[in-house]
Amino acid sequence: MADFLDLTETQLISFAQNFAVKLAVHEPALTTIVAADVTQANTNSTNLANAVNTVNNIREDAQEYTQVKDIVLYAPLGTALPTPPTATAYPAFGLGSIMGLIAWYRQIANRIKSDPGYTPAIGQDLGIVGTTSAPGTTPPALTGTALPGYNVQVDWPRQGHDGLRVRSQRGAETTWTDLGTDMNPPFVDNRPPLASGPPEERRYQAAYVDNDAVTTDWSSTLTVIAHS
Repeated sequence: MADFLDLTETQLISFAQNFAVKLAVHEPALTTIVAADVTQANTNSTNLANAVNTVNNIREDAQEYTQVKDIVLYAPLGTALPTPPTATAYPAFGLGSIMGLIAWYRQIANRIKSDPGYTPAIGQDLGIVGTTSAPGTTPPALTGTALPGYNVQVDWPRQGHDGLRVRSQRGAETTWTDLGTDMNPPFVDNRPPLASGPPEERRYQAAYVDNDAVTTDWSSTLTVIAHS
């Protein structure tokens, strides 16, 4: 059975929000779950979303600052001054915040499943029951983010598979370069650029790996423009 927390960080936000809402609904039927657990679930949901969204916003900040840097360094003389971006600030932690949220969700899920009032329907509603389906043959759906320093982050959903084989082309390359097998998303391509300075187009394809063998077709091509 697949792990119920085998989710992308974006999917974790939705999971945490649903868990907080549904825990309040089922708390009366679960004798070992108390109001403080519902309050904690709401606090955790807020902090999880803040953590993920703030990092994503900071990545966008980095792209905006890079654009300003490129204007400052490489624009023609007489170019108008750019407006500096406003940096993202991390939101303050709320009262009762705890760290290690993934471990907390595992712990409370075990408590809920051991509760006398627990039913499989409650587990499904809370999202704490993993899928029993075998890994499929559908190729992975890739998404990518260009990070500073010519780094590229490639996100992929596990979908019950062991890992991901990744290959790439850069610039005018026509043959694929095998980048190896990634066992835990996301995959980060930190290769230096072919030529330092200008942006570099990078193309990626990936296939799922199970028991040390590729078990699906290659994905559609993901294109990301890497930059300094």
